[in-house]
Amino acid sequence: MQSKTYADLLALIQALAGVDSFTTAEQTKILAMVNRRLYQAYMASPLWPRYIHAAEARPAPNGVIPYEYDEAAGVRTSTGTESRSGTTVTITCTAAVDFVVGQYVTVSGLGYSTTDPNGLYQVTGLSTTTLTNDTFTYDLASGTGTESYTGTATVSPAAIDDIEQVLNIWDENPFLTNSARRYNYIADADGYTVVNNYSDLEGFWVGYRAKWPGPYLSSATDIPLEFFYYAAHAGYADFLRMDDQHDSAMAEEQAAQAYLLLEIDKAEHNANTNMVRRIINSHNSKQAR
Repeated sequence: MQSKTYADLLALIQALAGVDSFTTAEQTKILAMVNRRLYQAYMASPLWPRYIHAAEARPAPNGVIPYEYDEAAGVRTSTGTESRSGTTVTITCTAAVDFVVGQYVTVSGLGYSTTDPNGLYQVTGLSTTTLTNDTFTYDLASGTGTESYTGTATVSPAAIDDIEQVLNIWDENPFLTNSARRYNYIADADGYTVVNNYSDLEGFWVGYRAKWPGPYLSSATDIPLEFFYYAAHAGYADFLRMDDQHDSAMAEEQAAQAYLLLEIDKAEHNANTNMVRRIINSHNSKQAR
């Protein structure tokens, strides 16, 4: 996905206004108005590919998927008994883990003689034989024989985006498993409560729309290109209204809306409409809505 800087956006607004610069007070107001328009563009469609996560493994303590995942709270230290068999590394931690199979973690601090176990890896298995649930595995790209590692590992879950809206919930990766079960859910203040979680799963594969990352600062370098021209013309329209130039503001507003509709049309021509449709089941029918 392409991005632009806020400096570029401000330069375009200055060009539209025919000025070399705005006053400090004007720049503060323009930044606020542009942020309002960037959020408006984000909310204009649920299909922006930039924010769609088709399927991502996320922890769900007590069957509830929280809106925000606290990766810092998930950091664990190993017991010092880490080992490898073939390509599979097994790590036992000093406290129960809340990782999910499919989730990414960064492992660091282990000493080795043949195959480096440190780095970013995807969890492939969790302990099911002990009540402590403190052991997990991951796979290296290569490795033969066995090896015991030295030192203790620090295991840090990779950051995952905050959730704006859940689209689907499965018990497995739906793009690798044909029989992945889709769950219904209820949204409340704590997150998404999974309905009929008979297996008491503590994690799920979630398709969701990520939360808007704004408001942006004047130093931002990650303004979405798909919002760039809309935000520039709309932000300038707001500036003109502030200056009582309502006719000129209307013309800029029309230009802004034209840019936004073009980008929405592009987003809707992707296959993401399949993600936001809910499958409604009854005893004798199935409907996509």
